[in-house]
Amino acid sequence: LKGRSSLDTPVREIMTDKVLCVHPDQSAEECMGLMTDKRLRHLPVMDGDQLIGVLSIGDLVKEVISEQQFVIKQLELYIHR
Repeated sequence: LKGRSSLDTPVREIMTDKVLCVHPDQSAEECMGLMTDKRLRHLPVMDGDQLIGVLSIGDLVKEVISEQQFVIKQLELYIHR
């Protein structure tokens, strides 16, 4: 709020006016990179002109960790053969 009162400040004065969006076919890594670079916490997912979801950084971290755990498990199985 930068010293403003939350009761007296309209949201339009403190929100981003150019919203960055992603498409459903973009990877978790691409979305995470965009969110990291632009310091975003949430990212709308658009299919054409329709909002189909909103990703949070937590959603993406969870997905990347899940993918890494899968790869580790596969490597462990390969090593133990």
